[in-house]
Amino acid sequence: MARRFTKRQLGAEDIPVASFSDVAFLLIIFFILTTTFQKPSGFLADIPSGEKGEVKQEETTTVALYEDKITLNDKNVSTSELRQYLQGLRLDQKTGEEKMVLLTAAGKVKYQNYFKTMAIITSAGGAVAIMREEDTKETKRE
Repeated sequence: MARRFTKRQLGAEDIPVASFSDVAFLLIIFFILTTTFQKPSGFLADIPSGEKGEVKQEETTTVALYEDKITLNDKNVSTSELRQYLQGLRLDQKTGEEKMVLLTAAGKVKYQNYFKTMAIITSAGGAVAIMREEDTKETKRE
């Protein structure tokens, strides 16, 4: 004889979980369709190797960043003037040390200004040479 199956009554401790998978898949599909992807913007920069070397400052274009100004070869300039000057040098057509631009920073320069200046130099075809001053503080032992 065949058994008859009867519908079981849910007790107080039983929770109906049959529709959880449907809800989960609907949420996954919703999040996939409503997610937006943004391409990060920026520029590629070659980081110097850290080797100490001598730079001929007379022939090298020097950009100095200060807290409130930018100087190009010891003359105050704006970012647009810096961009025009570097594009006029045609650094993208030069090779080796000819395309090097020396970048120094003094004081409390904001990282945003430093990054923006590096972007201007790189977009003009220049290679950024970062100058770091040696510590001049002497510690006296008594």
